Amino acid sequence: MGKRRGRRWAATCGLGEIVSRSWRKLLHLGLYKVQSVTGSTLLSELSPSIVDILRVSGAAGASVGILDGRTKEIHFAGYGRRDNEEGQTPDEYTLYHLASLSKFFTALAIALLVSDGKLSYDSTMRSLLPGFHHADKVISSDSTLMDFLSHRTGLASKNALWQQDGHELLLGANDTPSMVSYLETVHPLGKQWLYNNFGYDILAHVIKQASGLSWGEFVEERIIKPLKLHDTTTEVPTRRTNYAWGYMPGPTGELTNVGRPVIAAGTSQQGSNGIKSTTRDLLTFYSAILSARQDKTGSAARARGLPPPAVLKSLFEPQIPLNQDQDGQWYGAGWAIAELPAPLGSIGTNAMFVDQMPLVGRGCERSVGDGKQRGPTVWYHNGSLVGFFSSVYILPEDGTIIVVLVNSIPKNDAADWIGQLAVERMLGCPSVTRNDYVSLARKSAARYDRMWKTLLRDFEAGRAREPRLTRPVSDLAGCYYNKPRNFYIKVLYENNSLSFCFQGRSSQYHKLEPYGVDTFSWLLTEAQSRKKGRWPDLDIATYLFYFAVDMDQNHTLRWKHDPDVPDGEVFTKSKESPSMRKHDPYPPNSKVSTEPEKEPLRWTHDGL
Repeated sequence: MGKRRGRRWAATCGLGEIVSRSWRKLLHLGLYKVQSVTGSTLLSELSPSIVDILRVSGAAGASVGILDGRTKEIHFAGYGRRDNEEGQTPDEYTLYHLASLSKFFTALAIALLVSDGKLSYDSTMRSLLPGFHHADKVISSDSTLMDFLSHRTGLASKNALWQQDGHELLLGANDTPSMVSYLETVHPLGKQWLYNNFGYDILAHVIKQASGLSWGEFVEERIIKPLKLHDTTTEVPTRRTNYAWGYMPGPTGELTNVGRPVIAAGTSQQGSNGIKSTTRDLLTFYSAILSARQDKTGSAARARGLPPPAVLKSLFEPQIPLNQDQDGQWYGAGWAIAELPAPLGSIGTNAMFVDQMPLVGRGCERSVGDGKQRGPTVWYHNGSLVGFFSSVYILPEDGTIIVVLVNSIPKNDAADWIGQLAVERMLGCPSVTRNDYVSLARKSAARYDRMWKTLLRDFEAGRAREPRLTRPVSDLAGCYYNKPRNFYIKVLYENNSLSFCFQGRSSQYHKLEPYGVDTFSWLLTEAQSRKKGRWPDLDIATYLFYFAVDMDQNHTLRWKHDPDVPDGEVFTKSKESPSMRKHDPYPPNSKVSTEPEKEPLRWTHDGL
C-alpha cells in the first residue's frame, strides 16, 4: 500500500470483557495515529511505544492481550492492519498462525497421554515408535520423550528441507521419521540445548501411536474443545473472515503480502507449528494451564480435562540450560524458563540484530533472606513463520499473561520487543532501569537492512574472477538426493545454462550462476527473496552449491544449508530418473510472486 510514511497505525484497546467499543479520541503520534478506548490505562500507556516498535520494524499489524494476574483484568489491543490491501484492523478475535507457540499444545498432548497411563516422559522413542532408529546408537537406543520435548537431542535442525520458496511444504507428514533418523548429531544426547522442529513434529507420530488419534484429532478433542477455545484450530481455515494475512516489509517500508502458512493437521511440521489462534483464546488457554498447575488438589485440572499438577509440573521444570555460558535460563517442555533479571527472547530472532540482548527485570529483585535477592520467574516462548511472529510471557508468581501476535516477518522480532516491554511494565520495574525497546527495535531493524547489503558485498568479494568447471557442464544435470531419498534437488541444463528446482517443482525454480571452481550460486536480493515469500536467509553459504565426484565415482552436490553442520550436506546424483512422488495438497491461498531472477552469467569449461 505504498511507502511506510503513507501508512497509518491504529490501536483499539479494551478492558475486561468489553465488547462494545467507546472511542475517546485520536491520539496523534507523529505521522501515525493510535485510537484509544476509555478505561484501559495499561494499554493507553503502552500503545505509543508499541506503535513505534511496529512502525520502525516494518510490521503490518499486531494483536496484544494481557491478563493482569493481580487485578484479574484483561486488556486487548489491535494495531495496524490484518489485511493491508483492504485496510482491516485486527482485534482479539483475529486469527493468527502461532508458529512455535504450537509446541506447547503438542507438549500438553503428550502430558495428557502420560496422565492416561499410555506414555511416560522417560519412555524411549524406540519403544514408542516401531522402527525408530538413528545412525547414532545412543540416540537410537536411549533418546526419550523428554529429550525431544526439551530440545536436548543435540540433532541438527535441517529447516531448509521442509520449506523454501513461499509456504509450500517440501515434505509430507510421513517423511518426518525418516528425516529424524538421519539428522546429524551436533551435540551428544542430553548435553546441550539445540532447537529442533523435526523433534517436535515426530511427537505427532507418538501421539497417534499411543492414542489411535491423529495429532489434529487429539488436540481438537482433548485440548481445544474441553477448554472452549472457539477460535483455535489445527486445520487450514477456509471460511474465516477475521484472519490475518502475512506480510514482509521492504527497505523503505513497503509491504509485500506473502500469504499464509499451510502447516496444519496432517502436514509436515504439524506438531511444531500447526496451531492457529487468537489473543483472546490464548489468554483463556494459558490461564487454564496456570490454574491447573497451581491447584494442588487437582480439581482445577479435572474440571478442565487437563493433566494433574504432578504431570503438568514436569513441562515447566528446567530440563536443559538454554546457554551453557549463562546461568538461570533453562528450557522445559514447550517453555523457556528464566529468573529475572536476565536477557530473554532466546527462541526469537532479535539476538541476530543487536550486539547484546538487554537484561529484563532490573530493579525488580526481592529479598529472599540471608541478604540474598532474586527476581521473579518468567516462562516464555517465541514463534516465527514466514509472515507471522508471536511471543508469550507468563509471570507465574502473580498469574500475569502477555500474548503478542504479529502478522509480519518484520525487520526484527517485533513481537518479542513488545512482549519484553510489557513484562517490565507489569513487573513495575523502576523507570530508570527499564529498557528502551523503541530504540532497540530501531537499531535491530537498521542492522537487518545493513545485513542484506553486507551479504551482497561479501558475496561479490568471494566470487572467483574466472569461475571454471573441471568437467562438462551438462554432466551436472540430474537429480541429487539426500540419504533417505525424500528430498532432492533437480538440476537442469538448457542453452549452456544451469538452473534447479527443489523437489523438482517448478514453483521452487532458481537459476544458477558460476561462482568458483565447480561451484554455483543462486543468490537473491532482498526484493527477490521477499517476492518469493522466503525466510530471509542472510548467510552466503545458503546460496552456494558445490559439485564434485566422490571416491566411488558418484556425482555429488554439497549444500551448506544448516549453520550447525558447517561441512554441509551431501546430495548424491541418482543414476535413474526420479519417480513421481505424491505430496500433501496445499490450498492456493498464497499471494507470493514466482518472478524469476536475473539472467545468469556464462562460464567456460576448461576441458578437464
